[in-house]
Amino acid sequence: MKSNFKPLGIAAAVAAATAGYSNVASAQPAVANNALGDLALVPYYTVADDWITGIHIVNTSDKTQVVKFRFRRAGDSMDALDFNIVMSPYDVYAGFLSDDENGAISWAADDTTCTVPATSGGKLTMPEIFREGAETGYVEIIAMGQTVSETQPIAITAKHSGAGSDPALTPLSCQMVRGNFFADGTPTRQGVADFETTWATDILDLDDDDSTSDELPSFYEDSDDVLKVSYFIRDNASGVEFGDNAVHIQGFLEEAAITNQQFGYLSGDLDGFDFPDLDGGSPVDGVRGRFDELRDGGVLGVSALINEWTANEANGAALDWVVTLPGQYVMLHRPGYIASLGLDSLACVKDSVIGALDPNTQGADILAGLTGWSAGDPPVPVICDFRDLPVVADISAWNREEFEGEDPDENLVVSPSPPGSVPQVILNKEVNVITFGGNSVLGTSDTDISADLAQPYGWLSLAVSAGGELCNWNPATDTGVGAGAAPDGSPRALDPDEILAQMSCSSAFTNDNTPIIGFAAWERNVAANPDASYGRIVAHSFVSGS
Repeated sequence: MKSNFKPLGIAAAVAAATAGYSNVASAQPAVANNALGDLALVPYYTVADDWITGIHIVNTSDKTQVVKFRFRRAGDSMDALDFNIVMSPYDVYAGFLSDDENGAISWAADDTTCTVPATSGGKLTMPEIFREGAETGYVEIIAMGQTVSETQPIAITAKHSGAGSDPALTPLSCQMVRGNFFADGTPTRQGVADFETTWATDILDLDDDDSTSDELPSFYEDSDDVLKVSYFIRDNASGVEFGDNAVHIQGFLEEAAITNQQFGYLSGDLDGFDFPDLDGGSPVDGVRGRFDELRDGGVLGVSALINEWTANEANGAALDWVVTLPGQYVMLHRPGYIASLGLDSLACVKDSVIGALDPNTQGADILAGLTGWSAGDPPVPVICDFRDLPVVADISAWNREEFEGEDPDENLVVSPSPPGSVPQVILNKEVNVITFGGNSVLGTSDTDISADLAQPYGWLSLAVSAGGELCNWNPATDTGVGAGAAPDGSPRALDPDEILAQMSCSSAFTNDNTPIIGFAAWERNVAANPDASYGRIVAHSFVSGS
């Protein structure tokens, strides 16, 4: 999509520029400005073309941390790859995401930190279910909980046995660590018992009872704000690299949120690997509704974002804006949406497409539209999209000499007169790349903006407004692996209506601001000396929402 920014009314421009913007919030949860957090958001990852993305996580505390690591694809923020890491005190975990000639996307880490599940050849490969379109996206890193003490079995077994001497030595037993994350743990079965208790088989005989078949419990509490996360994106073809700190949030989860890494909601398990997410912990045991707090104007909810722009090819400069709207998936009826992805007969639409619905019956309307769905059914419009998207952003643009463009009609009009056209950008995806003058840095573009401001550089403000509805999980539909499970412990097969009944969409937000993060990626290509080319990232500044 192409957008041309022309002169905008001076009143709107001044309002955007003088509203002020803040990177620090007093509300809880809060943005941690150059500080630590229990939630970190990496605004952008890419493996497109020759790009790779690296991420470093530091546990700055003296407690063992269980951390959820999740890659969400750009178009709809579906969970493309997630796993857990269990970090011992003062541990660092680092790796990178890349693809291969066969299209496989993998996370690789030359690191001994315990992963759940285990890596294969040092890699965790993205499953195919949501891999299409997952070459770009954003990353959630959530502290699920910390051990109540370092005498917990999981803390003992996760600790690097060479700590303080040989850092190459591995943790005591990643196998026993992983045993904590099966489903439905009990004193006689390893796995997750609830959001703050897990059991694992004592294969090391930690309790000194001459038996290795006992189950030992580990207990967890809410993680402190102790994670430091940074990232880089690098073009292996040119060698240009960009990097920055992730966006850190403090006080995100209010309690431990340990979940199993064996099953998900499509298996009927609402205590599984899909959680915690940006709305909180497990719908069965945890605190939900946190995404409404993230939308607060003092946290991630904004009314405008501000940064510089350039299209100055004369000196080899190019610039892309990355604009990420994290958490949009909590406004999708995900079971209905996923059903629509797999069947040509279904179309996932917003409620506005069909018309206004009674907020109290939206969930029922979704179910009525999907009951008995199959590939042979005639097309049925499925109301399952309640996201902010598409978000319309009004453009206010200046060059470096305070010039906003000529006003051919001056400032006086004969009334009544229709308002002038306001240039706009449409944000259709969770992760949007905006280019300027058709010159891309990251090798991709969702929107291109062409300027007519007498200079090929300056700054601009995007004023945004949106409002969606939250989709809630119904814990009563959780089947887990308890009653009705197959003899091998797997969840029983669910029919489509059971999966769809897990969720309804009817709750309006109290915070209608749009959550946005992102940055401008600058690149300078020095034609006379390519080795001197370089890149840098400048985070957006934001006008806080009301």
